[in-house]
Amino acid sequence: MKYSAIILSLMICLLGCGASCAETQSIGLKTVGNARELGGYTVSDGRKIKHGVLLRTAALYGISSEDVKRLTEDYRLSVITDLRMSFETAPKPDPVIDGVKYVSLHVINEELFTEEVEKKLSVEGGVVERLKFLVDSGIVSYDMYVNFLANDSGKKAYREFFRELVDLPPGRSILFHCTQGKDRTGCAAMLILSVLGADEDTIMKDYLLTNVFNAERIDGQRKMLKSHGVKESDMEIYMQVLDEVNPKTMNTLLAWLKENYGSPVGYIVEELGVSPDEIEQLKAKFLEE
Repeated sequence: MKYSAIILSLMICLLGCGASCAETQSIGLKTVGNARELGGYTVSDGRKIKHGVLLRTAALYGISSEDVKRLTEDYRLSVITDLRMSFETAPKPDPVIDGVKYVSLHVINEELFTEEVEKKLSVEGGVVERLKFLVDSGIVSYDMYVNFLANDSGKKAYREFFRELVDLPPGRSILFHCTQGKDRTGCAAMLILSVLGADEDTIMKDYLLTNVFNAERIDGQRKMLKSHGVKESDMEIYMQVLDEVNPKTMNTLLAWLKENYGSPVGYIVEELGVSPDEIEQLKAKFLEE
């Protein structure tokens, strides 16, 4: 029997960390999608990641004042790292929050998004036509996370992201996000979890939680695509453009990291320039005693 990615991910999450996994990881924001944290996961040496310091979300545009207050008061937010491209941030900027540093990091090579491409994505055709363009052009594929980490723009962005992690003041939190908080953000979460000593099962549980947090939207999007005549064989890759993640995409990235660097940590050291001493600093900062 062939399961869809959403059913598979729900099964993995429920079996792997219990039905309350989403509730445990949630940071309780009401106006920001896919809002959760990395706290509580157990790593290889038996320690747990500290709660309330490593926050991951969808874009913050439209966030309520109550949610801003929760971030600044309950989580003592210090830094926001925005992984979106310029044409994404311009119409929907993050809020300016007193005392919080904002850092814009472009993971995707913006040269790929020419004026013609942006036009196709914004005005030409319907939603299915735009999805088909992204897939047919190769912008979205099961290899796209590899492209994020292999290109110079991605390396620069994640290198600067790790600088912010190393420099984060003790007792403060950092929030990282892209548009939907699932792909560029998912790769950032994978890198952090890896450097702190989490295994692949934990990385995949966290990655697939997107499908739990977005379950209602995903269900509606699948029905919409079906009503537009999208074939079941095309559904998974089209949904990856929308609000669903597919384990195949993350597994493709993990396999590439192992083949080329021995592990995600090998990539972090070699390509992002994070030293062994800095890795120990990150563990001391983000892991419980």
